[in-house]
Amino acid sequence: MKFKEIFTRVGNRIRGARREAAASKGAPVGRRSVLDAFRDDRIEAAFRRAREMLAPDSGQLPFDFRLRQSNIFRRTFERVFPVTHVFRLESKYGREFLDDFMPIGPDDYIGRGSYKFVYRLPWRMVLKISKSILPSDPLFGSQFREVAAHQEKYLTSEELALLEYLSRNTNSRQKERLSFKFNRLGLERYQYWLVREGLPDLVLPTRFFMGVRYRRRLFGRGHTEKLTPMDSQIMLVGKHLKEFARAARKSRQGRFLSRFSPLYDFEFETQHFEKVKKKIILKITEDFRQLIRFTELLALRDKLILDIHSENIIVTLPEFELKIFDFHLFDEHLYEPSLKYDRPERDHIEVIEKFIDSMGLARR
Repeated sequence: MKFKEIFTRVGNRIRGARREAAASKGAPVGRRSVLDAFRDDRIEAAFRRAREMLAPDSGQLPFDFRLRQSNIFRRTFERVFPVTHVFRLESKYGREFLDDFMPIGPDDYIGRGSYKFVYRLPWRMVLKISKSILPSDPLFGSQFREVAAHQEKYLTSEELALLEYLSRNTNSRQKERLSFKFNRLGLERYQYWLVREGLPDLVLPTRFFMGVRYRRRLFGRGHTEKLTPMDSQIMLVGKHLKEFARAARKSRQGRFLSRFSPLYDFEFETQHFEKVKKKIILKITEDFRQLIRFTELLALRDKLILDIHSENIIVTLPEFELKIFDFHLFDEHLYEPSLKYDRPERDHIEVIEKFIDSMGLARR
């Protein structure tokens, strides 16, 4: 081949590449579909490794590992009438099929979130069982309506077949309740996907599924059975962001709010980590700033509030990596307005910014 022909062919390829780049400029970055994102081999590999490892004993975990605690009545109830086991419910052989047995003991209840109860599994994972909440909850906004209108985008074909099977020979009210539960499962998956696609390195791997929970009966023998959305995550040992924060004093509020919904001004401390290299602190600081930018983007572009709190952010030990989990997205108009700022997402951002300042990089 002559040099002139080679030169011409290379030039044509370069010009073609430039045209393609110009045509795609400004186009949104391609994202995987919701269901494709949950078929990630890395997630499956991480879960397989976690299931081969025993969970650490409660005595081996830091005292501040505990999640938000329920009142004494709930904790007593969980011990007297414990959840004993959970199954993942799937559609196989033309009907419902119990799969993936997960044993739980009286000591495995470790706390709660706003929408879930959390249990420790025998292997290095935690199980989160959705709490019953009313359809009027602000969680069920525009995203829930999107899931309900396009179930096939957020629920697998097996889950849709399961919903259809369970709905047989039921009245309209029972069908509505079942559909609500499956749509809530799709909603959890949808919200997780939105954040994971924006912050792929910070979101903790999570598996969402429809499960059946068995609790010891209050009276007599046997168990009560409950169908509800669940999710499981790898157990990470570290410190939640709230563990760095001391509630120095109550914020100034009205008498009513101060009594029934108090807020606190926080001070932060980081000496628990002893000596940490500056480059590691710089990395985690940039991760926090990335989280701030993404929170602002969702609020300004999509009118969605990323409900991220200090107990939803963990700094792992000994890796000293930032991970977020158990977050939810709310429509801006359904979210509680900020008492301090003109935009509600600023409340979440302020806590993160204070933590960044507490690292004292400006003084290093």
